[in-house]
Amino acid sequence: MSRYLIPILTLSVTVPALGQTSADETEQFFGPGDVLAVAAAGLLMTVPSVLQIHYLPVECVPCDPSAVPFFDRWAISPTRYGAATASDVLRAGVATLSWLDLADEGPSGYAGIVASFQSMLWAESGVHVIKAIVNRNRPVLYTEDGVAVAARVSNHRSWPSGHAATAAALATSYFLTRSMQGKKDWRVWAFFAGAVGVGALRVAAAKHFPSDVVSGFAVGAASAIVVHAIKF
Repeated sequence: MSRYLIPILTLSVTVPALGQTSADETEQFFGPGDVLAVAAAGLLMTVPSVLQIHYLPVECVPCDPSAVPFFDRWAISPTRYGAATASDVLRAGVATLSWLDLADEGPSGYAGIVASFQSMLWAESGVHVIKAIVNRNRPVLYTEDGVAVAARVSNHRSWPSGHAATAAALATSYFLTRSMQGKKDWRVWAFFAGAVGVGALRVAAAKHFPSDVVSGFAVGAASAIVVHAIKF
């Protein structure tokens, strides 16, 4: 359910702004191409379930830790739900605060919000498909606790991290928008720090291996760069 939280927060920020903006101004930051981009990303997210990619339960639980690369092996642990919840809250905070800050800039800020939303959505959609194809087990499946959750499809969708990807997409998009406006300041680095914090919490929660998070950061940053290159 956490993947749906950010789109809801987006609407809570942008809908009031749209209501206070003229039709001419709206065309400057939101058009038919944006609707198509969002729809395409949404359709991409359905691919794993429609094609039933790797939907069979894991059979090796508890799996052999020696199969995990040495640089990831230290992260094997039962899930820590407090850290997982904290990662959800921090990611939502990065989204909400960055959008609220951009909303103060008028049409150029609204354009940044739209680009941020698209960057986040494409990062999430791309990761969703990659996760299904790669079919990597989460850390918990290498522990005795994995026996109880082996049948959950989400527990063999570890690489790359969706939280890290969307957090990186949000921070990178904010950076690119502020660079375009010539207004980079400490807040840019604060949002990048927040994105790093999201990734660290996913590892601390034993929801992901470090390599999942690093790869997620790369996907998210690339998503933002491509969206901004196309949109602006």
